[in-house]
Amino acid sequence: MRRLMLALLALVPVAEAGNRFDVRRVAFSPDGARALVVTGGVQDGSGFSTAGLTVVDTGTGRTLREVSATSQTGTVGEVVAALLRRERPLLARNGLTPGRTARPVYVRPFPVQAPVWTEGLRAGAGATVPVRLWTRPVPVRLSVWPLPSSCRYRDLLPQGEGPAGFTLEVGGQTVHLDRSLPSSRACAARYALERVDVQGNRAVFVLRAYTPGFEGPNAEPVVVAATLR
Repeated sequence: MRRLMLALLALVPVAEAGNRFDVRRVAFSPDGARALVVTGGVQDGSGFSTAGLTVVDTGTGRTLREVSATSQTGTVGEVVAALLRRERPLLARNGLTPGRTARPVYVRPFPVQAPVWTEGLRAGAGATVPVRLWTRPVPVRLSVWPLPSSCRYRDLLPQGEGPAGFTLEVGGQTVHLDRSLPSSRACAARYALERVDVQGNRAVFVLRAYTPGFEGPNAEPVVVAATLR
């Protein structure tokens, strides 16, 4: 399988590295009950422009809408704008047109544009970062551990590693706990915390799930929302 995948990738001359679509906007509804995360970038391999939109309930942590759009000819900005227009009725119902643009209280800088496996925590590892959520730093801990999945590309994961899930804790409060892996993360082996935004006691965390991609991993965005105690 690994030889077949490498042979197929060799036939794609425009491939440079895996995908890491930028977080272009995070916004809260005026009451903080809903939040919006918009991403956008250029796909590795195809060169197509892609936009993603996620709407979350900060009270329950539930994802209300997660959708993407791709264009062979439009710019990333054009694709993002078109996706926002298409989803405008949903955004309006949730107080997100335009909502209140958030300013992150934590952003992790990545040293290179293309994602690499070493950015993420592997199964069995954990890391804590102090994040100034309000007036003082609060420990935010990311822990990763193995979980079973139907991943078809295990041979493309780092040697000796397999699919994994994560737990996210804020000041001892668990705001996310993977009990199983969704299909979108069936081959995720590592994770990193990239960004934190808050409005009052409502918070949005953007993580990256590292999955096999062209000539390296994709760093797929994972959005976690919570009401903090």
